[in-house]
Amino acid sequence: MKHRTRSILFALITAGAALAFASPAALAQHDAGGGHDAKQPEKGEHGHGAGQKHEAPDTYASAVAEIDERLENIDKLIKTKKLDDVHPEAQVIVDVANTLAALALKPGSGVAKENVKDINKTAKELAGKFDAIDKAGDAGDAAGTVKVYNEMVALQATLKKYAPAGGAAGEHAHDSYYCPMHCEGAKTYDAPGKCPKCGMNLKKATTDKFSVAVKPAGGKVEAGKPASLTFTLKDPTGAPVTKVETVHEKLLHLLIVSKDLSWFRHEHPVVQKDGTFTLGFTFPQGGEYILYHDFTPPNVGQQVVQVPLTVEGTAPAAVKLTVDDKAPKTIEGYTVSLDTGGPVKTGGETHLAFTITKDGKPVTTLAPYLGAMGHLVVISEDRAEFVHSHPHEEGAEHATAATGPKVDFEAMFMKPGIYKGWGQFNVGTKDSEKILTAPFTFEVKQGDSAAPAKPHEHGK
Repeated sequence: MKHRTRSILFALITAGAALAFASPAALAQHDAGGGHDAKQPEKGEHGHGAGQKHEAPDTYASAVAEIDERLENIDKLIKTKKLDDVHPEAQVIVDVANTLAALALKPGSGVAKENVKDINKTAKELAGKFDAIDKAGDAGDAAGTVKVYNEMVALQATLKKYAPAGGAAGEHAHDSYYCPMHCEGAKTYDAPGKCPKCGMNLKKATTDKFSVAVKPAGGKVEAGKPASLTFTLKDPTGAPVTKVETVHEKLLHLLIVSKDLSWFRHEHPVVQKDGTFTLGFTFPQGGEYILYHDFTPPNVGQQVVQVPLTVEGTAPAAVKLTVDDKAPKTIEGYTVSLDTGGPVKTGGETHLAFTITKDGKPVTTLAPYLGAMGHLVVISEDRAEFVHSHPHEEGAEHATAATGPKVDFEAMFMKPGIYKGWGQFNVGTKDSEKILTAPFTFEVKQGDSAAPAKPHEHGK
């Protein structure tokens, strides 16, 4: 009888949770988990819309983690005095809080049955803070917003207490994560985070693949004519990805190369309200191009998805890659040289040092570009291997001071072959950028010992 009673209760609360994610109007009328009275704004109120779209968490632990993330976002908004943007973050907290009791009752949740009552009560109190923090934010009342925020954090602490062993990240305990730059070879971690050496977001080791749908306006792209491209990021199930992390000041880095790697561009499509990205761009010539989409979904890490694109028009003859890393390159009056410190081999760290001079004198006024003192993109001749690296000495996502003339990168290559890299540096100022793009082609030879096991593939 006890099992039947619990099953009925679970079914009722789960039905309520489904309604909670159905629509803002349903949220306004539904008492998820036992009587939530907080007002749920209709679309258009306060000029915010009805809250951010997000995927409904399917475990108690992931729901608690989602609330944690939204509270962190609110804290950032408070610190940057963007109080009017608190509304959508608070709305998501309401949505998720309304599902906690159901998720706690879900078989295998890891939550003790005797704690569900307190979870239900605490979750309702947390959702009930919506009106107060929303009104304070809309009024620009910093002190009032902070007060309610602190109350929400205290309630969240209670909800986190009941999460299964391992805390809010408990559901990740069976996963492994690694640095996409291979800073520590094949070393892995048990939870998402940042590489302790280069600061890049760790990537989840999985065979599941994200994808990107690229749709040109009018169905085609013609050389020499402005094209409008729409990009839809998709998770391994094919569902649209509407939330990605900002990495080096951008949500999506788009690296475009011609099939023979003789032509390169680094662009940043603009996110739209529906979560897609758009870019206006003119391709100089016809032929085959490869688009590398570099983005970072939360708790998954960097994804690099390559998509081929045919541009109508006359295609130039293919240019064969020729190793030229020993020869300095002169670009717009600046000279850029590359020092690899000897032969580049698989399986070990490779030090790539760029030096920028002008008129024979070192350039010591390099300015930050996208939160770093330089960017390096490296692609193999067969276009299967892709590396997007940042200066190793930064160790963080933001550079602030001018420096130079040397910018150091580190990378690890898993396969031998010919590679082409493009180093990008800002020789202007932070407010008036002048970006140099220096191409170098080099060979990666097989290392003396077997390379570490490769946990993933770039770009494919």
